[in-house]
Amino acid sequence: MPKKDESVAKAGVNGRDPDDKAAPFSPRLHGDLLSSSLLAFLRRWNAYGYQLVQELSKAGLASFDSTTVYRTLRQLERAGLVSSFWDTSESGPARRMYALTKAGEAVLDVWLELFGRYQKLLHSALDSLDNLNRPEAEMPIAEGAEELKGRI
Repeated sequence: MPKKDESVAKAGVNGRDPDDKAAPFSPRLHGDLLSSSLLAFLRRWNAYGYQLVQELSKAGLASFDSTTVYRTLRQLERAGLVSSFWDTSESGPARRMYALTKAGEAVLDVWLELFGRYQKLLHSALDSLDNLNRPEAEMPIAEGAEELKGRI
């Protein structure tokens, strides 16, 4: 039986054993991706935690645990990125409503910029791989490359 440290070191993505062929890879929505998604939804409107859970599900994002959403909302509130208040306007029990703060707006803008750069990086890497896999005859010739090719 492996020691505790060995099993932790061997754990792969999502804490799964990378040698376990029966467990398919399933990305999870957590951490900064979940936080930035919640901030983005709250930019559009104030919402209850339950509404945010529903919106994340409707968006078709990777699987997540709804308790993680509530825990993340509390962390965002402690960080000053969201605020909350008890809504008693509807019949029934009071519900906590979340709103984006100015600091949350600023952090979301940083995340959107970062995600935009990351998307460009991924597209660039994929384009490079596509070019490596193309036969030479199909590859576009860069401007001036034909002239240079004749000199070599």
